Amino acid sequence: MKKQEELSDLLIEVSKFYYEEQLTQAQIAKKVGLSRPKISRLLKLARETGLVKVIISNPFEDLHSLEKKLISLFSLKDAKVVFVPEANDTLSKQITARESVPFISRLFEPGDRIGVAWGVTIYEVVKNLPSFRLPGATIVQLSGGVDNAKAKNYANEIVQTLAQKLEAEAFTLPCPAMVDRKAIAEALMSDAKIKNVLELGRNCDKLVISIGVPGADSCLTQAGYIKQEDLQRLQKEGAVGIMCNRFYNSEGNICDSDLDQRTLGIRLEDIKRAKCVIACIAGLGKAKALFYALKAGYIDYLVVDSITAKALLFDLAF
Repeated sequence: MKKQEELSDLLIEVSKFYYEEQLTQAQIAKKVGLSRPKISRLLKLARETGLVKVIISNPFEDLHSLEKKLISLFSLKDAKVVFVPEANDTLSKQITARESVPFISRLFEPGDRIGVAWGVTIYEVVKNLPSFRLPGATIVQLSGGVDNAKAKNYANEIVQTLAQKLEAEAFTLPCPAMVDRKAIAEALMSDAKIKNVLELGRNCDKLVISIGVPGADSCLTQAGYIKQEDLQRLQKEGAVGIMCNRFYNSEGNICDSDLDQRTLGIRLEDIKRAKCVIACIAGLGKAKALFYALKAGYIDYLVVDSITAKALLFDLAF
């Protein structure tokens, strides 16, 4: 019994040197006063007896499982989960946007009218998209832009670049994201060009959107469209996310009608009744906003980073 205990202690000691401290077999041999072949046999014995279990983790196998769970839980048509090594928003956006390109581009078909929102992630997607001809396609800007150096939204660049790469016709929306009064919004929406682009946006075959989070860091806040008093009111009214500049609550409904009436672009109901809505989302901070958008049934095809995907499926805080 004593010899067995001594052997077990030796196996544990050698295994810890090898697997935890990552010493070589030669270094371990010198440390414990045994030959290197003896150390090799001891490590093999530790594995055979179950004292050491080697688990090979395949992150890509795990991704397929996450995709299936997302599709099932939120009734999606398809989903792609992109592996990211850490919860870094900038890195997540770059990796997720790049890896989303084959998934998103296969959904495009000749003759499509493709509506695009704006934002950094969508801009990265379009930058990484290869050029290929999509006969008869049109690209439409879905909401007014933000003209502010502190809050770059790439609205025009996204539409123009995507249209150029697909050899498609481009329709930009020449108006701000929001205005001060409802009357101004109504006047702008009666303009023939703006009215035409909005009508095109409401009747797109495919929508490519992102999701924002209400707060001081949002593009709309940084650009001065949303004031501090607006944020406080939105918080009281339960705003959880932003789609195409529209603030929605946990039920997926507009949570501030006054603000909504001053917003220029397609509406939440237009997104809801669209035939195909594609979302590319990256960053753990967007998990809650994405959860409620999915729960409300706004999204058909989802590309999301692996850390955010796990939060959607396993974070009971939602």
